[in-house]
Amino acid sequence: MKLKKYLNLFILLAIFAIALSMVTVKAYAKEKTSSVKLLKGFNAIVEGSEFYYGSFYDAETDCYVDSINNKIYINVEDFFAALEGTIKEAKIKVKADKKYVEVTTGKEYYGDYTYDYYPKSIYGKPENMKLNIDGKAISVKGYVVLARGYDIVNDPYSRPHKILCLDFDELAKKLDLIHDKDISKRKFLLFTKLPENVTELKTDKKPIESYKVYNNTSIDIYDREFEFASPIDNYLYEEDGNLVRIENREKDENNKKSRVIIERYDKNGKKIFEKNFEYKEDRFGGFYRGEEYNYLFFGNYNDKKNDKKEVIRIIKYDRKFNELGKLSVKGACTLVPFGGGSLRCAEIGDTVLVHTARNNYNGHQTSLTIAFNEDTMLLLNADDLGAFQRNHVSGSFNQFVMADGNEFITVDHGDAYPRSILVSWLKTEAMEPEPGSPASGGGFYVTDRNLFSPSRKKGLLNIPGEIGFSVTGLSIGSAINLKNKVLVGINRIDYSKSEYLSADTRDIVLYSLDKNTLNVIEKKYTNYAKSKDITYSAPKMVKLDEARVMLIWNKINRISSKSVLQYLIVDENGKKLSEIKTVKGMIIADETPIIYNNKVVWSQYSGGRLVLNQIPLK
Repeated sequence: MKLKKYLNLFILLAIFAIALSMVTVKAYAKEKTSSVKLLKGFNAIVEGSEFYYGSFYDAETDCYVDSINNKIYINVEDFFAALEGTIKEAKIKVKADKKYVEVTTGKEYYGDYTYDYYPKSIYGKPENMKLNIDGKAISVKGYVVLARGYDIVNDPYSRPHKILCLDFDELAKKLDLIHDKDISKRKFLLFTKLPENVTELKTDKKPIESYKVYNNTSIDIYDREFEFASPIDNYLYEEDGNLVRIENREKDENNKKSRVIIERYDKNGKKIFEKNFEYKEDRFGGFYRGEEYNYLFFGNYNDKKNDKKEVIRIIKYDRKFNELGKLSVKGACTLVPFGGGSLRCAEIGDTVLVHTARNNYNGHQTSLTIAFNEDTMLLLNADDLGAFQRNHVSGSFNQFVMADGNEFITVDHGDAYPRSILVSWLKTEAMEPEPGSPASGGGFYVTDRNLFSPSRKKGLLNIPGEIGFSVTGLSIGSAINLKNKVLVGINRIDYSKSEYLSADTRDIVLYSLDKNTLNVIEKKYTNYAKSKDITYSAPKMVKLDEARVMLIWNKINRISSKSVLQYLIVDENGKKLSEIKTVKGMIIADETPIIYNNKVVWSQYSGGRLVLNQIPLK
C-alpha cells in the first residue's frame, strides 16, 4: 500500500511537471512571437550621400522588424548617415548606456561606429529614448542592442558595445521628414521636404517605388573646369501650357538599354504622358525643337574611316513624337561623332543648321556643321563635310548656334584655329553659278558655293598659351542673341596668376558683342580671390526680354564640393540690374532654363526625385 501511495504521488508529480513544462513552453512561444527580429539588407532609398559615397555604398542596412505592429527599428547612426549632405544633416553623439542622443543640425555628420553583427532578435517592449535636438528634448521609442563589429580580435571598436535602435517612423516624423517603408520588399525611404520654390514633378507611383537614387543631377564637369564639353542629356520646353522633358539615359549598370525618355507634365507637376525610344546607335547627340518639328540626333563610331558608314542619324518627328522621316550622314571625315563637343541647332525658313563637333579622320578634334532641308530631309552642304569646312574651327570644345535674320550665328570654344571664343555669321544663300569659258564647253559651273561660309567673324578674347594646347582656362556656359548684341557667358581663370592655365578657381565673366560695330564689352561679376576655396560654374542665361538677361550659376566650395545657386539680372551691355542673389537647395547643370508661368524654371534630380527649380520673376 505504501508503495502504491508513493507510486500515485510520483505519477501526480510527473503530471504536474508535464503541465508546468507545457505552460512554460507556451509562455516562451508567446514571448518569441512578440520578439523583434532582424531583417538584413534593407534597401535604403534616401537623399543623403553617406549611403552612396561613405560606409554604406551598397545603399543597404539592417533593421529590426516588428511585423505585428508594422514597425522597423533602425540604428540611430544609420538613420542620420542617411541625411548626410541634406539640409537635415547633423552631428550626433550617442550615449547608449544612458539611452540618450545629442543632435546638432547644420553640422557635418560623423558616426562613431559601424556594426556588422547584430543579434538575430530583441525582446521586450520598446523603451523611451531621449534625444536632444538643438536644445529641444524629445523622446522616441526604441531598444538598446548589444552588437559587435567584424574584427573582434584586432579592432577594439568591434567588441560588444551597446547601440540604440529607434522607431523609424516616429523619429522621421519628429524630424519633419518625408518617410515610408515596405517591410515585405525590405526597403525604406527617407527624404527632406523640398525647399521654397522647388516642386516635385510627380508620377502615379508612390515615392518609395518611383524615386531612383542613382538619378542625381551633378554639375557638369565642363561647366566647372574641364576642357571639353559633351552632348546635352536634358532638355525642357513649354507646349500647350504643359512642360515637356527630354532625357537621354545611356546603357549602364542601372539602365539595361540606351533610351530617350519624353515626359509631359501639367501645370501642377503631374506626369500626363511618357514615351520611350530605345536606340542602338553608339551615342546620343542631342534634341532640337524646331518651329514645326522635333528632331533627335544619334551617332556611330567610324574607326575604319569608312565613307559609306552612317556616322550621324537625324530623325524627324511631329509634336507627338511620331516619326516622319530621317537623314543619314555618312563618312563626313568623322571617327567620333560629337567628339569633344556638344550639339545645338537653329533654323531659318526650311533650313536647319546643326552645329556640333567630331574627331576627324586624322584624329584632330574640330567643329562639324551640318545643314539640311526640313521638308525634304536632304543635306544642303554635302559638298562641305570634309576635314576643313568653310567655317572650320579646330579644336572646338563647345558649340552654339542662333538665327539672326538671314544668317546663322555660331559660337565656338577654340584652342588653336583660332585660340579664342569665335563668333561667326554664316551665309545661307549660295553664290550664283558663273558662266563657263568657251574652252570648257560653255555652260555653268560653281567654283565655290560659299554656302554657310562666314560673312564675318570676331574673336572675343585671345586665350594665352600655345596653339593647340587643350587647356584654355575657360568654359562657355551659354550664348544668347539679342536685337543689337550677342552675349556669351563663361567662367574663366585669372590668366595672370596661372602659369599653365590649370588653376581650379574660376570667375563669372560675360562678353557683350555689338553686332554692328563688333566692339566687345567684358564684365566680371565675381572675385574668387576673396576665397581660393571657392569657384563658379559657367553661367546659363535666360532672355527675359530684348533688354534684360538672367545669368544663373553654381557657387562651389572646392574643398567640400558643396554648392549654392546664384543668379543675376543684367542688361545687353552686361550692366547689373540686380544684386547677386543666393539660393540653397538648387543646382543647375546641362539643361537650359526657360520661362514658364512667369518663373525661370529648370528640372533637376535631387537624390533620386525629379524636381522643378523655380525663380519667380517680379
